[in-house]
Amino acid sequence: MKTLVFFVLLAALPASAADISGVWKVDGAIEDNPVTPTCTLKQTDAKISGNCVFDAEHAADLTGEVKGKQVTWKLTIAHEGTDYTLTFDGTLDSDSSIKGTIAVTPSDSNGDFTAKKQ
Repeated sequence: MKTLVFFVLLAALPASAADISGVWKVDGAIEDNPVTPTCTLKQTDAKISGNCVFDAEHAADLTGEVKGKQVTWKLTIAHEGTDYTLTFDGTLDSDSSIKGTIAVTPSDSNGDFTAKKQ
């Protein structure tokens, strides 16, 4: 009987999310403007840290979280004297693929992205 209770309790535990730590190549667009950073993500429990490099002049640290298959990270980048916050909100399709949306404030722009683990 104790064995049965153990397996019932074990089955009730949530499945742990995949570790998304690694280098991700992002391919997306915000209102027809390409967004193609390479992001290095480090997952610790449900938190994400790291950075995204857009080009030689544009790189930014990021923070975020993982909840099940939902992955969200934010970063702030300066462009022509204005700071923009990009929020990447996606779903982990597999251990090596994320698909989702990008929201930009303060411009209220948005777009879509896919990310592939390198």
